[in-house]
Amino acid sequence: MHGTSADQASDTDRRRNERFHVSVNGRLMVPDGQEFSCKVTDISLVGIALQSDAKVLINDHLIIYLDDLGRFEGPVRRFLNEGFAIELKLPDTHRAKVEERIQWLSKMQAGKGEKAENLRQFPRHMPDSRSLGTTSKIILENGEQIDCKVLDMSLSGVLVGTHLRLPIGSPVTIGRMKGHVVRHAPEGLGIQFDNVPNHPMAASRPFGKL
Repeated sequence: MHGTSADQASDTDRRRNERFHVSVNGRLMVPDGQEFSCKVTDISLVGIALQSDAKVLINDHLIIYLDDLGRFEGPVRRFLNEGFAIELKLPDTHRAKVEERIQWLSKMQAGKGEKAENLRQFPRHMPDSRSLGTTSKIILENGEQIDCKVLDMSLSGVLVGTHLRLPIGSPVTIGRMKGHVVRHAPEGLGIQFDNVPNHPMAASRPFGKL
């Protein structure tokens, strides 16, 4: 006998609200552009509980970059005894991928998965699921545009996949962000952003259409 739609909806809600108690370090950006270190105490598909020295207010929109899990954003919804919680609203198309990451990390920390050095399903620094694998363009100082792919990102820079080998220090623009080349990698170029935007929403999706 097949489950009812109500049963299926209940199961979906349960999975979204299931909290995983993991220890994850990261950084967050507050609305005025300042960055602070942070630590996750638990996480679900609808929210993250964080410890941080950042001074935040209810409804402040934060951008968070977490080791092994990637980039998230959302508003502060409540204060906790030691920190605060933000709300996540993940697109349906990306929720499964984020859930897989969280479950993988939970198993790793519980000692139920292969050691990270033997099998790392997710690189240590991942962009959020919307930016992973995004095709973008590097714009050179002379205006020439080169196709590239976003491989890795943080609040302050990005690693792009490209065969181009620009000299260290070369000024470039990627998406809406200006920066300069700081390193060469086997898969491409490491680019450091020149300025962190004053408003977090400006940095949340920097590799969209030009």
